[in-house]
Amino acid sequence: MATAAPLRSLEEEVTCSICLDYLRDPVTIDCGHVFCRSCTADICAALGARPACPLCKKPFKKENIRPVWQLASLVENIERLKVDKGRQLGDAAREQQDARLCERHREKLHYYCEDDGQLLCVLCRESREHKPHTAVLLEKAAQPHREKILNHLSILRRDRDKIQGCQAKGEADILAALQKLREQRQHVVAEFAQGHQFLREREQHLLDQLARLEQELAEGREKCQARGSGELARLALVISELEGKAQQPAAELMQVALTGREGRLLLL
Repeated sequence: MATAAPLRSLEEEVTCSICLDYLRDPVTIDCGHVFCRSCTADICAALGARPACPLCKKPFKKENIRPVWQLASLVENIERLKVDKGRQLGDAAREQQDARLCERHREKLHYYCEDDGQLLCVLCRESREHKPHTAVLLEKAAQPHREKILNHLSILRRDRDKIQGCQAKGEADILAALQKLREQRQHVVAEFAQGHQFLREREQHLLDQLARLEQELAEGREKCQARGSGELARLALVISELEGKAQQPAAELMQVALTGREGRLLLL
């Protein structure tokens, strides 16, 4: 737990602000901002001869794009650290599963008594107290609860994919609109350069209007990104929690169901 916050902080430092994933083959542009090489290539393809940074809007030259090897190495180290951490958590969960024994007989719990709502070992199952009762294997008893969790995971993942799709489409539409505005501005400059003072004043007026429209589109894009990122973060947290629940041993899952906490989780 002590390393969770620093790890999250490092992950934020190596996250591409365009694709919201780890920086892959990171490169820096003229303004100093860093993106994935493929994301930078997408910007250049969308904006043509005059690409601009999506964060600060400053133009940059394609030939000035430079790789950032230090960040690439940092990404590899973070991913390796997360794999090691996942392995440690898996080992701890297995140890916890092995330690879950019957308090009376110190045997592993294999059954669930539907009459008494208790977890039973083999000796409890054959005792006079429980032998007349209906007892099923823990995995079978836990299956309905596991299925409910998996159904919720499926819904949340589908919602996440929809948000990512809408965000990608919105990004493409805004970039296309920005490109169209820039083309219109170039056309206006070429047409009015040959005119008189009245035409030059009219040109400036139209340019100001286009600049305002461009600013509004850029601001709308930033708001869209902020809302999408916030919602994705919330869904990622819920998905992570439910994935953890779905991987729990059957005994622990049934114990949660017996205490009533599972019902509250399924209301998320």
